[in-house]
Formats: sequence, structure tokens, C-alpha cells
Amino acid sequence: MLIASLKPRTMGGTTNTGLLTYALARAGHAVTCYDADESLQLLAWAREAGDFPCTVHEADTPAFADSVYPTMDHDRINVVDAGHAENHPDIVDSVLEVADLVILTLSPTNPDYERLTKPERGTALAKVIKRSAALRETGEPPTTYVLLNRCQAGAASPAKYADLLRNGGKDGTLPKWDVLSTQIPRREAIASAVGFPCDKRERRAPYDALVTELAQRGHLPTVR
Repeated sequence: MLIASLKPRTMGGTTNTGLLTYALARAGHAVTCYDADESLQLLAWAREAGDFPCTVHEADTPAFADSVYPTMDHDRINVVDAGHAENHPDIVDSVLEVADLVILTLSPTNPDYERLTKPERGTALAKVIKRSAALRETGEPPTTYVLLNRCQAGAASPAKYADLLRNGGKDGTLPKWDVLSTQIPRREAIASAVGFPCDKRERRAPYDALVTELAQRGHLPTVR
């Protein structure tokens, strides 16, 4: 299967991709990663960390669906880290053409919420995902979940923005999103993970919970 990690212009998307990959490997899944962000930060992280759990392939191409996807081992979980959708729409369109599951990282702040729902420039991600249906064999967009990231302990903002996302904004006129119950906390040990060895206790729990939730929702294959 192919899991696409997307984000509007927000912080922590590549961090979540990498630490989710660690969690999938801990759970016994065979994993391969693809870096479709032109910054190639995930690729550099895997090279520098020393304990990254899988190979990361360079894949920042608008021909992703045609040139990268057919070469994948589809008996594994393939995780692709895509760049900011506003900056790389052609690459994101190609990734969405073949993704089985999309995890959309979003910080619970008004600027990030507006980038997702009504950006000043560019196309809202809801429209980007919806239009991918025309490219897909099923004729339907991929299953998509929002993952709230950098959530402050005890703050009201995660619940506030989860409600706005689920209910289509204040007046119900915006697209409605499925929001994961797992939230990634604002924690220095997580924020500083990129580029360093990451199989550390303080970075595990939220991502192990994410893998558990995805499995419970029926989106992960059975571990062999």
C-alpha cells in the first residue's frame, strides 16, 4: 500500500513521516520511504540518522504515478513524504493519483487552518484531493485523515480546530474532514528529531498510538 504524507505550508510534516515510519517498523511492518519533497529532507535524515528503519528513495517528480509507483514493492507499506501542496502541486497531484491513504499534517492554529481551507493564494487542499478522483482508477479520491500536530498540552486549540474541521467550519459550508483522535504533542524531543537517531522512548508513544489507530480503522495490512 501507499501512504501519502501531505501538508499545507505547516511545520512538522517530514518529522511525522519519519517517526511514523519508525513506528510502522516497530509494529513489524516492512516499510519503504519515498521523498517527493524537493527539499529532500527525509532522504538527508535517513542518511544522517544511522538508525533509519528503511531505504528512502528520491522521488520528487511530477511523473511519480508513472515512473515511481510501478517500481514499488506493493507487499510493503510505502510511505511518501510530499512537499507543501501550494509549492509542488504537480508532484502532489501525481502522488494522489495512486495513494491508498493520505495523512494530512496540520497544526491547530488559525494560519494553518486557513492555508488548508481558504488560502490567500493557491488551491485549497480539499480541492486538490477532490480533483484527484478524476485521475484514479476508482473514480474516488483517496481516504484522507487530518493529523493534528504540535498540540500544546492542556490547550483548547486542538479540540477547537478538530471541531471546525469535522463540521465544515463555523457555518458548515467548508469541506468536512476526518480527524484522527491521535494527536502529536508539542515536544522538543519530537521537534528536533529530523537529522538525528530517532528510535528513542520520548519520540515513540504518539506514533505508536497513530499506528494503532490506523490499524483499528482498517487501513494497515496484517503483519506477517
